[in-house]
Amino acid sequence: MADETLSRIKKLRSFLVKNKLDSMLVTDLKNVFYYSGYKGTSAYLIIGLDFLYLITDFRYITQAKMQCPHYEIIDVKSADLKAMTANLKHTGFENLSISYASFAKFSKIFNKLACVGGAIYNFRAKKSAAEIKNIKKAVDIADKAFEHIIKFAKPGMTEIDAANEIDFFMKRNGASGNSFDTICASGARGALPHGTPTSKKLEYGDLVVLDYGCVYNGYCSDITRTFAVGEISAEAKRVYDTVLTAQKTAEDMLKSGEMCCNAHFTAENIINKDYEGTFGHALGHGVGLDIHEQPTLSPKNKTILKPGNIVTVEPGIYIPNFCGVRIEDMVCIKKNGVEILTKAEKDLKHIG
Repeated sequence: MADETLSRIKKLRSFLVKNKLDSMLVTDLKNVFYYSGYKGTSAYLIIGLDFLYLITDFRYITQAKMQCPHYEIIDVKSADLKAMTANLKHTGFENLSISYASFAKFSKIFNKLACVGGAIYNFRAKKSAAEIKNIKKAVDIADKAFEHIIKFAKPGMTEIDAANEIDFFMKRNGASGNSFDTICASGARGALPHGTPTSKKLEYGDLVVLDYGCVYNGYCSDITRTFAVGEISAEAKRVYDTVLTAQKTAEDMLKSGEMCCNAHFTAENIINKDYEGTFGHALGHGVGLDIHEQPTLSPKNKTILKPGNIVTVEPGIYIPNFCGVRIEDMVCIKKNGVEILTKAEKDLKHIG
């Protein structure tokens, strides 16, 4: 991991030189981890062309020294940051992840701050072999959680109980936590794309949307599956089959060199044949240290996919007062297609 960290720093320094910057202020904690290995909850980096500073407080000094051997660890309480940065003429900063208050504070320390947009997030979009290994493990835990909940869930169980069981299972099986709050929405509530679990019970005839994921070694997974409670109506099954067709067709067309928007339009066109207006979100998004990363499979994104991108493919149909269906895999972009990381069964499962 140390060699990978140094490689990332080298790439960032090349970016600084190209953009006539002499340093980079890194404040997003996920990016702090990406460039240093630091796992605490309070720190920022100043990466120069010939120096590496990690600034934190008393609580994390010892931890930072253990986790970040390439950095000079500086206690924010005793440091004279104005003097430390006096010779820096142009410092890049992450304008997408900094508060106005923090920007105002740093503006008084640095001579000149220049926004770099989403540069670091774009660097993170291409995953290394080590990152893919961690993501695969996170996906595997989520896959096993679906296998478990299909056996565990029963009619009469509440959405909250089902969501909690998924969360507990993932932690029992190696996850450090959830990558986001688990979604469980049954019956007509399935038409809420991000339905928070409630005390509603799973009832016969319901379709149940589960969207969840976990974190392993800092990396996220994201999966959605929809299952049935007992027998469902012919129309509900038709909705499910339409989403599954859209999902598989979109996956089949993804590959390096493809524009991100194309897969979205492919899935949307399939859904619109019979259910126009029921698919209102982007087809997918990148996943890594954050649950939502670049690239996005959205209708406006003409970015070209590259090998090593990891994205979700998650079309859905949402019909108010009836049902919702979403099916989501994570895939890794390859030269001539994708590797589907999510292995959980996609044919409709029934409980009860």
